[in-house]
Amino acid sequence: MDSTTISAGRLADQVNKGELKARELIEKVLQNAEEQDSRLNIFCSTAGEVALDQASAVDKKIEAGICLPLAGVPFTIKDDFIYKALPTTLGSLMFKSFYPPYNAAAVEKLIAAGAVVVGKTNIDNMGVGATTLDSPQGPTLNPREPGRIAGSAGAAALAAGICSLALESDSGGALRQGASHCGVFGFLPSAGLVSRHGLALHSGSFCRVGLSAAYPEDLPVALNVISGYDPRDPATAACREVKARREKLDDLSNIAVGYLETLPGLASGLHRNLYQDTLDKIAALGVKKVEVRLTHLSEALRAYQVIAAAEASSTLLRYDGIRYGEAIEADNLEMLYCKTRKATFNGEALNRSIFGTYFLSKGGYDRYYRQALKVWTLVRLELEAAFDQCDLLLLPAVRTEPLPVSGEPDFIDLYEDNLYTVPASMTGNPALCLPAGELGGAPVGVQLVGRLFEDAFLLSAAVKIAPALASAQQELDGGGN
Repeated sequence: MDSTTISAGRLADQVNKGELKARELIEKVLQNAEEQDSRLNIFCSTAGEVALDQASAVDKKIEAGICLPLAGVPFTIKDDFIYKALPTTLGSLMFKSFYPPYNAAAVEKLIAAGAVVVGKTNIDNMGVGATTLDSPQGPTLNPREPGRIAGSAGAAALAAGICSLALESDSGGALRQGASHCGVFGFLPSAGLVSRHGLALHSGSFCRVGLSAAYPEDLPVALNVISGYDPRDPATAACREVKARREKLDDLSNIAVGYLETLPGLASGLHRNLYQDTLDKIAALGVKKVEVRLTHLSEALRAYQVIAAAEASSTLLRYDGIRYGEAIEADNLEMLYCKTRKATFNGEALNRSIFGTYFLSKGGYDRYYRQALKVWTLVRLELEAAFDQCDLLLLPAVRTEPLPVSGEPDFIDLYEDNLYTVPASMTGNPALCLPAGELGGAPVGVQLVGRLFEDAFLLSAAVKIAPALASAQQELDGGGN
């Protein structure tokens, strides 16, 4: 099975009709996963016999006359979601043998809908980061350009034709940036729409459950499966309070897409050309173009980093080897903490733990953290004002091409890569990364951001827009720095 040739919906339809056996499908998927993993370093662990048993159970349900919306559909799980059949490493060697006693809410819902877990995908240490460069097993390579990173191992699995869906997490833009780098669709639902029960959060305010797919029409189906109120996640109470929203879109000429006339921070004119080319292709479908102003992009990025670091420093305190994690032998309690946390954290997780502790300290709270909260409010108000003028907002997904695997990028540069993904993270709005073209042989995507809880409307528009962007899958010429 190659996810680039058949959608999850068509695949499930074939299984439900008995034209294809789920077990036979998953056998081929696992074989492909093993071959691609040896080349691209996608998986922390693969499901093997567990996946085959799940597929056999799907076949039995189909034979009993039960129709499943995702029958036999192979999907991957980012390794910050717990899944009791496989280790949940959280990107740390200290958790390599941790088997949780239950499944994350989104995982159990997908399995109940007939989807089959292929494996757990590679992540940065403690799930903090968007490159996998901080993973103890090394970075995941980009299937489209193996000399560069994939960003998201789930997106790499989709681009390599291993699976049809990838269950992901996103705090500042990891899901969307990975989708852009690999040329797939990456969707971040509205905050509170999908339960985060069973997801290891490092930032409670920003971290959300997301989905990636090779085909945009698969996202509404999967979202319908995993969304809804969950008493185990109080944030999903918002689902019960949402007023009626637009569910579908019949005519693109009825909507307005907001765009930015100036694009600060992009690496080159080529990126600006691609953004403008995408906007022109969307406008050619009859969509109205409306210029909007986002004047707090830079401030939003810095406020996000302060708040996310502060929350990470607090959240990561639990991994001390006493309450959670594996303790390193030491002569006293202080040395136990030091040795255990040094063995558990590295890279960005360590940076945020240190920076966040300072931001919450007596000297840093008023100077940084309190100011960041004020900026957070300004960002929400500015995005609300933008949506008074438009139905959807078009933004770049990335500033630069995927990083090369070799070398060590400056962490400040990595922070800057979140410039265009952070606003939707801070406001809770749904955002979708769509493939838009190629630059230097690497895929590049753009974001469509929707109004809060108008996820179905956003996805409906994307299904109509995506075919027009497919013609842009060629390298752009011209432009400059």
